[in-house]
Amino acid sequence: MGAIEMGEGVVLSRGVHIASRAGIRIGAGTMIGEYSSIRDANHSRATGFAIRDSVHTAQPIWIGNEVWIGRGVAVLGGVTIGDGATIGANAVVTRDVPPGSTVVGVPARPVGRPVELIRG
Repeated sequence: MGAIEMGEGVVLSRGVHIASRAGIRIGAGTMIGEYSSIRDANHSRATGFAIRDSVHTAQPIWIGNEVWIGRGVAVLGGVTIGDGATIGANAVVTRDVPPGSTVVGVPARPVGRPVELIRG
């Protein structure tokens, strides 16, 4: 099984589901909204095997510092989300998100211009 690492001040809201086989890192100050799912593995199908008994494929997930993940978001394996990014509610993140970017939708796509992370 993969490790789940969380930095200081991470907020996990009600119903967040995190499942790891390859490794998940969540940076300091990140907030994850209600009922979001962060899973680094997926089932694969194999002839002669029930889906529950088939092999998993897994790739690590890296979530930067001060990331805001909205309610109901799904983050899939192999994704890196840069520092200060914002993920809109109910988005499905299937590819990397640059630092300071905002992404929305299914699959998640960038909107607007990236913002610079401001430290207070």
